[in-house]
Amino acid sequence: MRIGRVHQRVVPRVVPHAIALPRYTFMRAHHEGAALLAAWATSAAIALLVLAAALGPA
Repeated sequence: MRIGRVHQRVVPRVVPHAIALPRYTFMRAHHEGAALLAAWATSAAIALLVLAAALGPA
């Protein structure tokens, strides 16, 4: 009985640690930068809302 191609197991290719580490460090740095930018934009928006509420028509 033949086993069809669908049932063949695919073995994932192992990436050496020396190659994978800089890639993940690069991705983590970009993620931290994006999180910092999002936090800064949120705090700036809240500050603008507070300022608009304080200076708005009474």
